[in-house]
Amino acid sequence: MATLGQALPLPEEGWKRYDDTSDIFKYSSGFVSSPNAVYYNGTSRLSSSINSTVEFQFEGTKIRVIGNSHNMGSSNISIMIDGVTEIYSQYNQKSVLQQVLLYEKTLSRGIHTVKITTNDASYVLFDAIDIYEKKYYNTLFHFSGSYYYYSSAWNKISNSTPTEQDYIDYGMDDISTIPESVWLQLTGEVELCYYTDDLTKTEASFNTEVEPFTLEEEWADKDIEVLYYTDDPNQTESVVTIETDPFTLAEEWEDKEIKIIEYTDDPNQTESTITIETEPFTLYDELGESVDVLYYTDDPSKTSAELNITANYSPLDELEGDFDVVTWTNDEEVIAGNRDLMLTYDALPFEQLIVQPTDIALYGDVKKVIATRVTENSPEGILRMAASFDSGMTWKTYRFNKWVNMDIKDTTFFKRKGMNLDTLNAIPEKDLIGLTRIAYYFDGSKHYENSYLLDEVKMVVDAPRNTVEFRDMSLQLLNTTATIDLTFSGNKLTGVLDDADQGKVKYRVLLNGKTYYPADGNFTRLAASPFNIELNIDERNVHFGVENTLKVEFQDYWGAVDSWESKFIGSYSGLMFMDESGDFLSDTFGGILKQLDYGVIIAGQTTLTKKVRIKNLLGYAVDHVYLEMDKKFETDGVEVQLSRQADPFLPIDYLTYGLIQPEDSIDFYIRIATDIHAKPNPNGIFEMKVTADRV
Repeated sequence: MATLGQALPLPEEGWKRYDDTSDIFKYSSGFVSSPNAVYYNGTSRLSSSINSTVEFQFEGTKIRVIGNSHNMGSSNISIMIDGVTEIYSQYNQKSVLQQVLLYEKTLSRGIHTVKITTNDASYVLFDAIDIYEKKYYNTLFHFSGSYYYYSSAWNKISNSTPTEQDYIDYGMDDISTIPESVWLQLTGEVELCYYTDDLTKTEASFNTEVEPFTLEEEWADKDIEVLYYTDDPNQTESVVTIETDPFTLAEEWEDKEIKIIEYTDDPNQTESTITIETEPFTLYDELGESVDVLYYTDDPSKTSAELNITANYSPLDELEGDFDVVTWTNDEEVIAGNRDLMLTYDALPFEQLIVQPTDIALYGDVKKVIATRVTENSPEGILRMAASFDSGMTWKTYRFNKWVNMDIKDTTFFKRKGMNLDTLNAIPEKDLIGLTRIAYYFDGSKHYENSYLLDEVKMVVDAPRNTVEFRDMSLQLLNTTATIDLTFSGNKLTGVLDDADQGKVKYRVLLNGKTYYPADGNFTRLAASPFNIELNIDERNVHFGVENTLKVEFQDYWGAVDSWESKFIGSYSGLMFMDESGDFLSDTFGGILKQLDYGVIIAGQTTLTKKVRIKNLLGYAVDHVYLEMDKKFETDGVEVQLSRQADPFLPIDYLTYGLIQPEDSIDFYIRIATDIHAKPNPNGIFEMKVTADRV
C-alpha cells in the first residue's frame, strides 16, 4: 500500500485515477496548464499565486491527491472536504519527486465536495486524484447459523441475521481460496449468501466442482465410435460437432509465436500478403505529444536528415472556452453606422451555415451570378448555396429549371438539395430578377485535411439607362508607393506591408539573390493592405558565419515596385545552448555541435562547475522556460546537478525562468556528482533539454 511522500505513477487496485484534464475539475484563473512528460499523462496544472482554487465532486470512500514535491513547493495548501478543512504540503528539501502521493483521506460512503486552495505564492502543482471505487462482492455461509472463513477455520457471527456491515467486515471476495479440508467440515444443508453494493449486479452464481474430470480423462483408455446412418446415396462423409467451452484465437495464441503458411501452385508468385484487422487509430494515438525520429544512412555525403510531418493546426485551437475579438478602426463609414465592420480569419472548416447579413446592393438588373473556387485543383469538399428574394425571410434552391422552397436550417437537407457552383452559374437571367441574398453551407473534405473556401461571387448587372448624364468629366488617378515596416530576428521575418491609397499589394522574398518565397519565383496573390508578413527562413538555406542578404520586393495594384533589404550573419534559431566562449553546443534541430568535456571523473568525486548560456534566437518572446536533464541518459550513482549561481552552488534537478525577450540570454551552471558505487563508463554522456511557451 502506498504511503504519503511516495511516488505513485499508477493507481493501486480498487482505485481509479482522474487526470488534471478531466471534466470534473473546475479551476480558477490562477492555475495554468503545465505540460511535461514527467507528469501523469504528460499534463498538470500549476499555480504560484495566492487563492488559486480547484473544485470538484466525487463518489467514493477514499481520496488521494497526486502532485510533485521539491524545495520550491508550497507547504501550506488547504483542502476542504464537505466543509472540513485540512492542510497538506508539496515541500521537499532533499529531492524532486514526480507523481507523489501528497494527501489521503478515508470518508463515509456518498458524494463528497472538495475545494483545494493555495495559501501562499510558492509553487503548487496539481497532477491528478485517485478515488477508491472498489465494489463489494462478499459471501457468508449459513448452516445452523452464519459463518465466515478466517485463519483456516469457520467462525460464527454473533448476529442471527447478518447485517450489511457483517458482510463488509467478514465476507469474502474469493471463496476459491478455502482449502478442501475446510470444505469437508460443512455438514447438512449449506447456504452461500452473497452481498454486493454494485447497482448493476442483478444476479450471483457459484460453481461447485466435485471430482473434476475431462472427456479426455474419461475416454483415454476407450475406443470411441460415432455411428451415423443415412439413406442418401450421394452422402460420402459425415460431420460430428462436439461443443466445448467458447474460446478466441487471441486466448489460444496469447503466449505463442504465430507463423502463417500460405500454399500456392502459382510459379510466378514470389510473396504473400496477410491482412490483420485492428481498431482504427491515428498517428497521434501511437506517438503522443512528442516523438524521437532516428535516421540512419551509410551515404558518406549525407550530412543532415529532413523529416516533414503534415498536421492540421490553427492558433485558434489553443484558445479554451469563449473569447472576444476586439477590433479598432478609424473608418468614418463604419463609425457612423453606414457600413458593418467585417472580421476575416482563416481556419480549418467544420460544418457551418453562413448567411449573408445584408441585401446585395444592385443598381440595375442581375444578368448572371458567377461563383468560383480558390483553386481549380483543390480537394473536393462540400459547398452548397441557396438564394433569397425577400431579404432572408425565405430561401430557395434552383432545381429542374425552377426555384424550389428550402429550409436552410435543416443542414442535412441543405447539404443534399442546395445548389452547387455549376448550378448557380447556369441560372438564366430571367430567373435572377429580385435576388437579394445568398446563403452558403460549407463542409470540409472527408478527413478535414484541406479547407474549401468560396473565393468570390460576382454579380453581372445591367447598368441603369437614361438616369445619369455626364458632361465635362475629368478623371484623376492617384497612386502612392507601398510602405514597408519589416524586422528580421531569430531567422524570422515579420512586419507589415501597407499602401496609403488602400490598394492591393503583393510581394516575394529573395535570399542571397535566389528566390525563396514563393518557390516558383512569382509574386504572391494581390491582397488588401495593410498586409501582415510572418515568414520563417529555413536555416538550411542560410550561409553560416558569413553575411547573407535578405531582400523583399513589393508591387501594388498599379505595378509600382519597391523593395526592402537586410544583411545578416547566418546563425541558428531557437532556444540555443552556448558555452562560456559563445560557441553553440547544439543546432536548431538538437544536433550536437560541441560537448562540455569534464574529463575523467573518479567515483565519489564532484566535478568543477561549468557555465552554460541559453540565448533566445526564436525571434519572439517566450515565458515559462523549463530546463532539465534528459531522463533517458540517467545513470546509477551519477547525478547531473544544476544551479542558478556558481558560488554558492545550490543543486536542483530542474530550473524555471520567466519572460525572455528576443536576443536575451540567461546563464546557469552544471556540475556532475558521483558516489563511490558509480559504475565505470568510458563514454558517459548526458543531454539537457529546454521547453518554453510562446508569448
